[in-house]
Amino acid sequence: MSLPPPALVVSLTQSIRARPILWDQYQRTSVINEQELRLIKAVDKVPKEKRVAVIEGDPTAYASLLVGDGKNKGLLERSAKRVEFVQYLLALGVELCEDVPSYINALNNQPDPYSHLITLLDHGDDPIPVITSSLLTTLISASLAKSKVSRATEQALPTLFKYLATISASSEFNLQDLAVQSYVLLLRNSYSRLTFWDMGDETVKGLTSVIETAAAGSKGKGTTDVGLSTPGSSVSALSAGVSAASANLKQGGVNLQLLYHVLVAIWELSFEEAIAEELDEKYDLILPLVLLLRSAIKEKVLRVCLAIFANLINKAPTTNLPSLLLARLLPLLTTLKSRKFTDPDLTQDLDYSQSALEAFQLTQTNFDEYATEIRSGHLSWTPPHRSQDFWKKNARRIMEENGGELVNCLARALRESDDKVVLAVAAHDVGVLVKEVPEKRRVWDTAMVKARVMELMGHSDPEVRYESLKAVQEFLRHAFGG
Repeated sequence: MSLPPPALVVSLTQSIRARPILWDQYQRTSVINEQELRLIKAVDKVPKEKRVAVIEGDPTAYASLLVGDGKNKGLLERSAKRVEFVQYLLALGVELCEDVPSYINALNNQPDPYSHLITLLDHGDDPIPVITSSLLTTLISASLAKSKVSRATEQALPTLFKYLATISASSEFNLQDLAVQSYVLLLRNSYSRLTFWDMGDETVKGLTSVIETAAAGSKGKGTTDVGLSTPGSSVSALSAGVSAASANLKQGGVNLQLLYHVLVAIWELSFEEAIAEELDEKYDLILPLVLLLRSAIKEKVLRVCLAIFANLINKAPTTNLPSLLLARLLPLLTTLKSRKFTDPDLTQDLDYSQSALEAFQLTQTNFDEYATEIRSGHLSWTPPHRSQDFWKKNARRIMEENGGELVNCLARALRESDDKVVLAVAAHDVGVLVKEVPEKRRVWDTAMVKARVMELMGHSDPEVRYESLKAVQEFLRHAFGG
């Protein structure tokens, strides 16, 4: 998988490479020797065709120049205290990797290509960690394409992920964009995906929060998305104007390109069965993804959402089919089926997901659908809640199933949710269950539900107040019974 270089990195490297470098002074002070100076001048400020030809003639020499050869330190490490020179070397390295693929292989073939680069992620000069992360991403993603993950990659990858997670949490769009594009390139095999996933909230939360924000914004809630504008920041100064050009088109208040790259990263993660099984359970991601699919303003967003759903179904059907059905994905897919799409992968994922959900739906009873909804915490006025026949048949089972699991789920919804629909539905169900199975009402006392519904009688939403009042009336009606 290849992506164009992040706009921030292009802006920084072009600005740095345009500066004059006092080569003779560096040689006089023994920062570089005559041979190294000759190598640099052969590729500095020359036409691209000539630069490519020079590097391709001896990529190993230029790799050793930058990161060393195992016996001698590279220029980056030897000139560590000279900030402008380090910036220049990094910018040159990024450009050479972009122009000459064989140079990437030559760097990766050095005995210790990453160790000094990793230390630069903590450098105090703003542009240096940014450019270093881009260079490391290029090198490590190429290394991950090999059949066996190298020891150097195993050691460097978590540190790179940690840095990218830090900048992904920034309010600066270009830093977020750099981090997520890097993730897309790095999450190319099982090792890197599982490494990323095992770092937990530190890495994954940055992706899921973007999806949640876009989904919430698609429902009319305000979101913010700002570019690089921190006063005095050298990154901001060097990248002026980059954000304005790239942050125009948004979905739910989130830059569309950023959202798309986040979705691609989630899609890559969903190829792992262990991740597909836990993605919704840990991050409650299915409902926001369905909302994004429903409100997609570009076909590429729709395409990648469908690809994620197909993977979730394929890799972990038992876990994900109930949640996908509850999130009302099936009627949405049926609607999408009526549209004409030219992308064969999109139509294949659409057909696959629709068929799987239709087959699964045929196996579900009303009780199964109700239990799935209650376990999810996403309560809404689905048909079972208003069906007297449903409650006559299933109330006792709801109270007793799995040692009162569904009772605990309703109690948790009342205790933890601030969604007025969830609170109204949960209070309604408690009232019906007290009415239908009055002898079990003390279970609600143990779960602190009676006190909670009494409290909700003073809620600001009239429907929550009404349903809570009805539930309290049922508790009072049976206060002296059974």
